[in-house]
Amino acid sequence: MSATRTCPACGYSGTYASDALADVHHARHSCAKHREAIERARRRVQRAQGRVRRDCTHPRARHVHGTRVAYVKDRCRCADCTAANTAAGRAVHRAQTFGRWRPFVDAAPVREHLRALRAAGIGVEQIAMLAGLSTSHVRELADPGRDGNPGIRRVRPETAHQVLRVRVDKANRAPRSHVVATGTRRRLRALIAVGWSQDELAARLGRSSAGLRRTMLSDAVTAQTAQDVSALYEQLWNLRPPQSTDDQRAAADAARAFAAERGWLPPLAWDDIDTDPQHHADPVDTDGDLDEIAIERALAGDGIRLEHLTPAEQDEVVRRLTERGKSIRDIAQQLATTKRTISRRRASINAA
Repeated sequence: MSATRTCPACGYSGTYASDALADVHHARHSCAKHREAIERARRRVQRAQGRVRRDCTHPRARHVHGTRVAYVKDRCRCADCTAANTAAGRAVHRAQTFGRWRPFVDAAPVREHLRALRAAGIGVEQIAMLAGLSTSHVRELADPGRDGNPGIRRVRPETAHQVLRVRVDKANRAPRSHVVATGTRRRLRALIAVGWSQDELAARLGRSSAGLRRTMLSDAVTAQTAQDVSALYEQLWNLRPPQSTDDQRAAADAARAFAAERGWLPPLAWDDIDTDPQHHADPVDTDGDLDEIAIERALAGDGIRLEHLTPAEQDEVVRRLTERGKSIRDIAQQLATTKRTISRRRASINAA
């Protein structure tokens, strides 16, 4: 049975396994040491009560109290910040004791990963946002030093982890960065091949029909456009277009005929729609692929702007209007563009 003894002189209390051990060991305690410990504890409480909690005045950020950052950067000495700093110091001391302290790691793998990300079209600002780091620090890591200076050689393990976790992925590109349009073009054509009309696809993407045609003819599109088309493709590739009315059936039949005439492949014809090699039935549109309806509306002045047409259609409209004796000023006014643009178009088709 345990036994507890309390010193009447200093108030020290101790619990022992038996009365015999209590009689032997309790007499060996030091009243002076116990009084010193009580005095140290009292002084710590007084210091903590006397500290003033301040708002962060660091010029670069609003630090959160109760962290080592606030203790170091803001020089805040409140109880929470002091405790956080003490805990961090103890963790470092413990890691050093057991040989596990690694304050820095080699920056070479981080720099190579940054190069791979940038080669994939993910810029420094986008990397910084995804990693939760400052843009200046990421740029300093990515770019080697000048005049033979190798640049940053070591980084914190946390920094390395944050950078390395950013994957080389299309989803990580900045929305306005440009990507190869092959996969986007094939997805749109595949949907048209199963009966989804261009107008329906444009409406679901929140774009105009003319804008969608330009996307299908472009060599590059924005990352946001590629993501939007990919998401729409995942929704529709195995669904038939609505055909409950005569107009819907006519639109689906026209879309399938339009795709068949150009040899566009349906979704199931592709193993990997992004990486499959160019197929003989996957041609690139040429200047001869023109929307005659759009051209006729532009020639008739039916509110069609030059920007609504594809490059080939723009050249054709300018050519026909020139043949009709229209001046550069008249053509620019009819197509809602500038005279300089029309002049360039006429020069490109030798119609000046």
